[in-house]
Amino acid sequence: MNDPACEVISYSEAQNHALLQFEKDIVQGGQIQLEIVKEHFLSRAAVFRNFRVFIATNAQNNIMGTAIGAETTIEINGEKIQAGFGFDAKVSPDQRRRGLGRKLAKEMYRQFFKPNGLSRNYMTAKLSNAAVLKMISGMLSNVWVYNFTYLTIPTSARMKPSDLSEPSPDNFGVRLFDPQSVGHDYYTLFENGLGCFHSHKMYQLKIKKVKFIYRTALSLLRKYYPSKYQNTPKEGETMSFSVLYNHSIDNLPGINLVLQDLERKGIGYLLVCCKKRGAIYRSLNGISINSYDYNIVTDFHLNESDAVNLDVRCL
Repeated sequence: MNDPACEVISYSEAQNHALLQFEKDIVQGGQIQLEIVKEHFLSRAAVFRNFRVFIATNAQNNIMGTAIGAETTIEINGEKIQAGFGFDAKVSPDQRRRGLGRKLAKEMYRQFFKPNGLSRNYMTAKLSNAAVLKMISGMLSNVWVYNFTYLTIPTSARMKPSDLSEPSPDNFGVRLFDPQSVGHDYYTLFENGLGCFHSHKMYQLKIKKVKFIYRTALSLLRKYYPSKYQNTPKEGETMSFSVLYNHSIDNLPGINLVLQDLERKGIGYLLVCCKKRGAIYRSLNGISINSYDYNIVTDFHLNESDAVNLDVRCL
């Protein structure tokens, strides 16, 4: 590993266009390659009251990497904790495996987490994202991993009463803490207690490329299971989505009202985060077109048995 010659600087508005292009050029995913679509580079960060952007540049002022830190709330076993949240950590493909991500993370700790008194910090990542986990574990003596699952539900789908699973203990939830810190147009709170956060106002995802084998498999699914897979996104499509929060097995029957409202507004997908094989997962997996495992990666002790409520803005 060679330490890249770079300078870590803070964001300035003059860099907005170049940063948007930098993000656009970084393709995410394997079989389905995704491109982030934003109106402004700070679109995701701006929903937090306190945040800081770090940018790595070389001697020619070319952008080599980015990372953002924000102050947020996480609830663990009933205790609300102010914590640091790291996200949008990206490194140019030609600079990877050279320690640049670790350098950005160290600067985030030094310049943002520690000065703000944030002694407990985390990020979310796929376990398959080895570069991120290596970056964190390489600079910290210990890391802890807490898993959950994303379900992707087309807003045209509806849950049947027979789909509702028997209640079972579920120690993971999603909330919107400090809602007064974001504009009302970012979220909708329904009378049944369910809420949805309109993440599409921060960013959308464009399907840049679907590899041949996967594209063929999706075509067969649409042909033989049209009721479930007819709205599977296609290559070139830009996906808009909202994220469910405040959900529990008790108020889950109200999800059809949420789906109906989103469909009427032209929002294509609802993301639901839950514990795999839990009651919510069992109830909704039948109308989900995709599920993928994700993890909270922390620098403080966190067990799978702990009850965790994550802020919806961190998803």
